[in-house]
Amino acid sequence: MIDAVVGAVIMVVATTSLLSAVEVIEKAFADAGRQPLSPQEEQLMNRVKRVVYDDGETNIKYQFVFKNQDQRTQFWQNSLKTLPREVISRTSK
Repeated sequence: MIDAVVGAVIMVVATTSLLSAVEVIEKAFADAGRQPLSPQEEQLMNRVKRVVYDDGETNIKYQFVFKNQDQRTQFWQNSLKTLPREVISRTSK
């Protein structure tokens, strides 16, 4: 009898722990990227370039992707809008 009660308590604790862990993960996903860029990330964004080919092979030119701080900020804000907000998608069910 005591074994059954102990087993039931263990199942309840395990289930509660699992549900709590899923909620913590979902909160972490929701909060991801909400802080401003770190200095290293800001430096990386400043160095991003794209390759522009003049004649297709021999003349390779590089061009900065973001011309100013406003473009970098707008890119960051737009990227945050498309981040997933849940671990388990409701549309996948």
